[in-house]
Amino acid sequence: MSHMSKCWDFKYSFECGMPLPLPAFVELQRVVAQAEKIVRIQIMSKPIMDLLSHVHLSWKRRITRDLAPYGVTPKQIFLLRRLAESEGIAPSEIAELLYADRPSITSMLGTMERVGWIERVKDARDGRRLLVRITAQGRATLASVPKPLWRSGKTAFDPTASLTPEERSELTRLLGKLAHAFEQDNDNEQD
Repeated sequence: MSHMSKCWDFKYSFECGMPLPLPAFVELQRVVAQAEKIVRIQIMSKPIMDLLSHVHLSWKRRITRDLAPYGVTPKQIFLLRRLAESEGIAPSEIAELLYADRPSITSMLGTMERVGWIERVKDARDGRRLLVRITAQGRATLASVPKPLWRSGKTAFDPTASLTPEERSELTRLLGKLAHAFEQDNDNEQD
């Protein structure tokens, strides 16, 4: 690559002191705006996000520790519970339920299928579509775990018990507002 053609390449334009081609300049503006937004969010919300992360990870560790003697993870028990209440769920819907990407869900489903808790079957209404269903062994596993360990909001330890009813209501409102902001941001990124 000659020095001149190298200079028109996006990443070398600054080194050469030459103006960026218009498409590269537009892309650079987009990247800079996104970086500024990320920095602004990190500076403004670091204490809040740190606290949310701490609470989330503490809760997750607690539930993971409580479920460990039964050989099941929080995501697995959640999915088994959902499958027990349904006729089957598509893997893409499971990914949405668990806020996970498809490869992670595929791996988790493979593990659960190997131990006999679930089965993947063709949808009777649409043979191109797969559904995940709970098996008898999956139901037995679900039944073996004491309900206070997996029933949402009915665990033996309730960290929100330290809050007054008004504080719980306000926390729910504020977390809903944050969740909505994330959803809007995700929608904007997809456009």
